[in-house]
Amino acid sequence: AVYDAQGCVVTTDGARLAVAFPGMRLGSFSGALVLTVYEGTNLIRVESVASTDLPSVAYKYDLGLTDLNLEGSRIAWRDIANESHSYSLRGPANSDHVVLRAANRLVVAETNGGAIAAFPPPHTFFWAREIEINVGNNWYRKDDESSFSFGIRQGEQEVVERYLANWSLYSAPPGSEQHMAGYFYPTLGDASEAFEEALAFTTGDVYRPLPGYQVMGSHYHTNLGRELMASGSIDTRLSDFEVLRAAGINIAGPVDRPRDATQLEELQWLFEGAQRHSDDAFMVMPEMENTNLLGGHWDLLFSHPVYYVDERAPGTPLVTEHPEYGRMYNIGSAQDLMTMIEAEDMLVYMPHPRTKGSTGFPDAVSDTDHFRNDRYRGAGWRWGMGSDLSEVRLSDHRVIPLLDDMNNWIADSSLRPKYLLAITETYFKAPGDDIYANGPVSYLRIGELPEPGNYAPIVDALMDGNYFVTSGEVLIPSHRYDGEGANTTLTAEVQWTFPLDFVEVVYGDGETTTTQIVSTKDLPPFGSQTFTIPFDATGQAWVRFAAWDSAGNGAMTMPIRLN
Repeated sequence: AVYDAQGCVVTTDGARLAVAFPGMRLGSFSGALVLTVYEGTNLIRVESVASTDLPSVAYKYDLGLTDLNLEGSRIAWRDIANESHSYSLRGPANSDHVVLRAANRLVVAETNGGAIAAFPPPHTFFWAREIEINVGNNWYRKDDESSFSFGIRQGEQEVVERYLANWSLYSAPPGSEQHMAGYFYPTLGDASEAFEEALAFTTGDVYRPLPGYQVMGSHYHTNLGRELMASGSIDTRLSDFEVLRAAGINIAGPVDRPRDATQLEELQWLFEGAQRHSDDAFMVMPEMENTNLLGGHWDLLFSHPVYYVDERAPGTPLVTEHPEYGRMYNIGSAQDLMTMIEAEDMLVYMPHPRTKGSTGFPDAVSDTDHFRNDRYRGAGWRWGMGSDLSEVRLSDHRVIPLLDDMNNWIADSSLRPKYLLAITETYFKAPGDDIYANGPVSYLRIGELPEPGNYAPIVDALMDGNYFVTSGEVLIPSHRYDGEGANTTLTAEVQWTFPLDFVEVVYGDGETTTTQIVSTKDLPPFGSQTFTIPFDATGQAWVRFAAWDSAGNGAMTMPIRLN
């Protein structure tokens, strides 16, 4: 970064104040350095707000504070086993960044009688990775005998070899305003106090419990059935589920991919293994990702174990009896598939719409009988894939517009609304992986978990849209719509940690989507409030509610029909 500031621009908006210093250049980018502070918290947001006119720019960024006084200072962090460490900076000066594989993306500098925590936005800092391995998101550097630097970084060469192909970067469309942000939290206390205050914004990287709800994560490529088969024991305990459970997830959806030769056997190990990893506080709910018949990739969610094969020879009945697995479906067409799904109380979601193997989908099948079936619930929501830092909401350019498009496509029908399901698209997991930062979750209003193997209450909640999706920092414990026509009102309770930016009511008439935004920038962090927002529902077909904070985090309810 090169700074050539000739002055500054100071603006206030509600309970926040921003100071922008124009004249900043970063490679092909130019713009301003912007510092934002918020009433009621020590949190400081530091960002480059910049753009480039070059085509096809992909980029990463690092950020830090330099020229800190070395005398009496130290760097503190916790490793991926959550053990505390510190370095007093008494060694030789560093010629490069010292990379820290620090837990929670957090490093603290103690200096001049206080402490400063440095951490990135919890979710927008990560692009389209398919792993949660902590490759080192923090750094420090002793610059000379009197000063040091520290901050946040994005990995480059530390990647496990088999994941190099999808180690993506941000996209910067020409002229788009990219917000390359980081956070600092200064305190007059020591390192432990800075840790505590900074971790509060992500509740220690744990999805916090909400009475009456269960927290569901979905689409984990852990290959549960295949891994158990390879281990030789159905009772092998896999570490994947230990780290998911530790992150506050109550329902974990591992997704396997069928292999023709061993599909039935893998299904058996998947179903049996899921039950053996489940108890009254944690449930493993089997899923299968498929790439045939319905267009693009699509996930099957089970209400109970169901056996099927992806072939149906001429003259073969749809349903046959297998000598070992019992009732079995022989699937040869989309109609066969939807018949099984309806008969067995199953659901379909497209996990990564409009990208990867689902590029062009579900748009290309929007008029088909299977997409317009109520059992085809909708699509997966995850940030990262195809995103850039001009987005205000997580997956603002790809998935959220699709949610509204899908409901406009079916606005003239009697179908249920289409929904989003929070997914991860990540693979094997181990202790120390950054689970919280790399995956959203769905909060299902189902009360207690059902018995292992009985996933029907979960399927019912998903079918009815009785849930909301969230990155974790923003929760919507309750909401309702009252009145009709021009006198319709939304009432919603919202909880948040980072300073809240806005709440919105979004509705569509089958052609046009309307977004009614209410600014919340006058509210302090760590708040809870019930919002009452009137809107005109005349001629509208569906409506949903969402809330977004200043770090790009948010939560969305599922749409309901208005007519």
